[in-house]
Amino acid sequence: MAKEELRRLVELLSNDECQHVLRTVQDVAAGERFWESDISTLYNESVKTRATRNGGGYLSNAIPSAPVTEEGIFAPVPIVKSYRSAERIRLPPSEFVAVPLGKAIRERRSRREYLQEAISLGQLATLLDYTCGINGFTEGYGYHRLPFRTFPSSGGLQVPEVYLSVQAVMGAPTGLYHYHPLDSVLESIRPGSHGATLRSLALDQAFVENAAVVFLITGCFERMRWKYGDRAYRYMCMDIGFLGQNLYLAGEALGLGVCAVAGFTDEELELFLGVDGRDEIALLLAAVGVRAGQ
Repeated sequence: MAKEELRRLVELLSNDECQHVLRTVQDVAAGERFWESDISTLYNESVKTRATRNGGGYLSNAIPSAPVTEEGIFAPVPIVKSYRSAERIRLPPSEFVAVPLGKAIRERRSRREYLQEAISLGQLATLLDYTCGINGFTEGYGYHRLPFRTFPSSGGLQVPEVYLSVQAVMGAPTGLYHYHPLDSVLESIRPGSHGATLRSLALDQAFVENAAVVFLITGCFERMRWKYGDRAYRYMCMDIGFLGQNLYLAGEALGLGVCAVAGFTDEELELFLGVDGRDEIALLLAAVGVRAGQ
């Protein structure tokens, strides 16, 4: 009965649609059953942009577009998050980094061994500026000064938010901070030393506690989902990756060790940061310190 219904339905599909179905059926016939419960695979299939033939070319039938209201484009989520009542530390101007790009790319490594030395506030400011700072402005989404960032961003919507556990930075007390790129300041969220806590949340990886500073990077899903729907999750992860590579290259150029950490207890880290884990999601940690063995 089911086979008969499948045969009938296949006749209604175009050849291109049949090709998509055929691959799944071939996997099932070969004994592959994980597609039934593998959420990541189901997500990937559900958000793929499909194409249909139109004469000699293709037309996309699934690329989302921004919703539009009578007043204009709908952009409900601010591009930059701010803790307005927080105490602030103004960052000094970033330093010019003269290391050739090719050298930084070729020598980049994940470095987990750090000297027990503090970095300067100037080094941190430079690291932030090159990693995720603002390098210009444009008009867009109803904003007159939509910032450009040093990392590429899908739709220019800039989903990453950067928090910092300052553990050994000259000129900044230990504590949890939020980086506000527009004002070039650190916003204090929770004073105190949090290295041991973060080590525990990062599955007891000791170098997290030994780092001079730990970047805690979240993605503001709602900042992008209003435009791209479910596909926004894929774009959000791309944005985080672009930012992470900037951090590695800037750290390498400054002679600092950087190591990204994807292994951590998500809900506990989100609770630590005070984010909801749905509209804003913890996605990456990165330890930074004065690297040993230079």
